[in-house]
Amino acid sequence: MSGAAAERAVPTPEGINNRDWLQALAQLAEYNLIDWKPIEDKSGMGLLGGFARINELGTHVLNSSAASPIRITFDERRAVVGDPQEIKMPGAEAQALKDAFEQVILAIEQIGVSEGDKKEAQSLLLKLLQSKAGADALGESGAQSLITKYFGSF
Repeated sequence: MSGAAAERAVPTPEGINNRDWLQALAQLAEYNLIDWKPIEDKSGMGLLGGFARINELGTHVLNSSAASPIRITFDERRAVVGDPQEIKMPGAEAQALKDAFEQVILAIEQIGVSEGDKKEAQSLLLKLLQSKAGADALGESGAQSLITKYFGSF
């Protein structure tokens, strides 16, 4: 493959914020998964775009023959504009929310209250995780993984 064919402008995928896309590319480059040449705005406003090429390590990671140096999540949901109830959270925000939810679960297990109060709080958290709102906010697999991990025997 010629150098020109292997290296080309990387358009922002539909439904993804340009700034988030460029940040993701910069992160992949930081961990040596892609070769990335950013194009900076001459006025000092920041990045406009860039050229990217997957490198050997990135290819090995995609083909599962090497461990990724960072966690990579593919989230195929699209954010939509509409009522707040209809808006889906992007993958990174859903993961941060899942991590925070997990901290709450662990804190409830360790707090110095009666077992009855703990069971009541756990029941409410389980109900939230099983709800449509919980699945939408955390992603269906995120909510289900918390249910399995912490409430399997509840």
